[in-house]
Amino acid sequence: MNVFGSSQSSETKKNISNLEQSFSSKLDKIEHLLEEIHKSVQIQEEQTETIQLTCVQIAEHMTRGEISLQSIKESIEVQGIMSSAILDMQCVLGVNNKYMVKEMSIVDTATWTTQHWIFKNSKSIQDNKSRKTNKWLERNYHQLAIEYGDIEYEELGKILNSLKFNCIYVKGEQKKQVLMEYIPHVALINIEDLGCPRLDQICDDETLPCCIFHMEFNPKQCTFYKVFAIRKWFVNNS
Repeated sequence: MNVFGSSQSSETKKNISNLEQSFSSKLDKIEHLLEEIHKSVQIQEEQTETIQLTCVQIAEHMTRGEISLQSIKESIEVQGIMSSAILDMQCVLGVNNKYMVKEMSIVDTATWTTQHWIFKNSKSIQDNKSRKTNKWLERNYHQLAIEYGDIEYEELGKILNSLKFNCIYVKGEQKKQVLMEYIPHVALINIEDLGCPRLDQICDDETLPCCIFHMEFNPKQCTFYKVFAIRKWFVNNS
């Protein structure tokens, strides 16, 4: 018996068996890895489909949203909710150079709806400078005495906040600043920024109305007259 030959043959078989087991193990690992890759690809494909579907849904919602916003906008335009007005005022002077509204008028830019007020400033504190200034204004400008008026000055804030306009045009930065103190939530626009000329250039229509008080004086110094003059320019230049 060839002892050495038998031993070599046994060793060879053992090596072959080990190799087969090793290859089998590696093959199993490769198959498992391929399965994992396949599952991962499937998951990614499903996620991609979900994302695509979500994008389509978002686009549909956006389209419906645009339609809805357009409908709201058209409804607002029809109902006139987004309204604007032109306001003018004449002031008297208080202490510390504080401007106080004496006369005020407002007119709707889309209609002829108007309101007019003359305020009593009798409770307002004055110093020597303001008294002299107000006397000069009374004699040479608006002819309105401090004590004269049909409503107390303390009602000004309540009146301004009762106005239902989204936008108010005024002529002059100082008037805009006076209003901002009471109605900062309203869009206030100095109409001079839109190119509106000086009042003496647009207050040339003798047919425009004024308040009862200024009928006896100079109608063109009346805020009621001025808002109609400014409105006329605004309509012709819009």
